[in-house]
Amino acid sequence: MTAQLACYLTTNDHAILQEILDLDPRDNAYSRLLRSKLLQAAICPPCRVPDDAVTIGSRVTFCVNAGAARTAYVVRNESRDFPVYTISVKSILGLGILGLRAGGTINIETDIGRPQKINVLRLDFQAPAPRLWLVNAVTSAFPRRVMNLAQAPQEGN
Repeated sequence: MTAQLACYLTTNDHAILQEILDLDPRDNAYSRLLRSKLLQAAICPPCRVPDDAVTIGSRVTFCVNAGAARTAYVVRNESRDFPVYTISVKSILGLGILGLRAGGTINIETDIGRPQKINVLRLDFQAPAPRLWLVNAVTSAFPRRVMNLAQAPQEGN
């Protein structure tokens, strides 16, 4: 029997993980963790995800197997061009951290079968919800009606 994950994914993060699974359906430690997260996570619109949940674009401080604290940005893709302080959700470590809340812990199995315990010590930054940008873009597209105060209707007239 496996323990229930305490995991929160934005709808966008969930879609990204589903796409990763669809493109590579192999059976390994990464795909098993990926399937588990997709099945058990609470899926939230970006505006409803808990403030201390790790999302793609977040900066998080964590430790592995009670080792030294490490701070990194959680990113979607792996790249040699990214700085060392990024972790992709396409890695077992990045996937393990994604969706956890500050103070949360997850036990994962690596591809070589070794257990790892990941502790999220704190969430330093959470990527802003995209909906805020959309609302601002839509409202700024409408012309604003400017009224000269001298022409404004007066009370009692």
